[in-house]
Amino acid sequence: MDNNQFLNEINSYISKASFRKTNSINCENIFDITDLYIKEKECLDKILNKKFKNTTEQGNLLEELVKLLFKRIDLIHSIEITNRDTTLGQIDIQLLPVDEVIYDVWGMIKEKPKFMIGECKNFSKKQDKVDRPEIEKICWRSCKGGCLSFFIGYGYTQDAIDEIAYFNNNKDSICFKHQGAFIIPLTLSMLETIILNKINFCYFIKWAIFTSRMMSIANYL
Repeated sequence: MDNNQFLNEINSYISKASFRKTNSINCENIFDITDLYIKEKECLDKILNKKFKNTTEQGNLLEELVKLLFKRIDLIHSIEITNRDTTLGQIDIQLLPVDEVIYDVWGMIKEKPKFMIGECKNFSKKQDKVDRPEIEKICWRSCKGGCLSFFIGYGYTQDAIDEIAYFNNNKDSICFKHQGAFIIPLTLSMLETIILNKINFCYFIKWAIFTSRMMSIANYL
């Protein structure tokens, strides 16, 4: 990922979104900047410098990092790390919004999801990219539950990117009962850039949802 290009695009998006904001509730006033990213940096450092004993600890660190980031958005009331089987299969993280207005803030006015979930992909080396079979599983969960699904991994194969693009662009016919189903692919490099440059995470998620519609986010996967 070209970090400079990514950072420039994020900053440009935030600048335009800040200028155009009309609602009293927006990413600026629902984002907690208290001790900004201190705990997140500690967690990120352990992941990047492999300060874990096994893949279980590695996975727990990644899930904790995602939990800390989403917890800074005031309208996300509860973040549960489930790691257990549900009717949607095994889910890593469940996000519970305080109010559906969070979807308005993120630009999902006409397609509100029923649930929000997060999936974290462990990796042991740079070649461990998310592949199509893993995306097919999250597509099924998203469609069945009407979920806004965040998938976090090291990177994505082209097959995985194509599968996400197909799902997001054809969900009206695939999930006709749940138009709010949507898949947002994220990478650890993105989160690292957001944290180290102290970018508003709420705006980042808004950008990620926006760019996942036409899959221009693929430029950074």
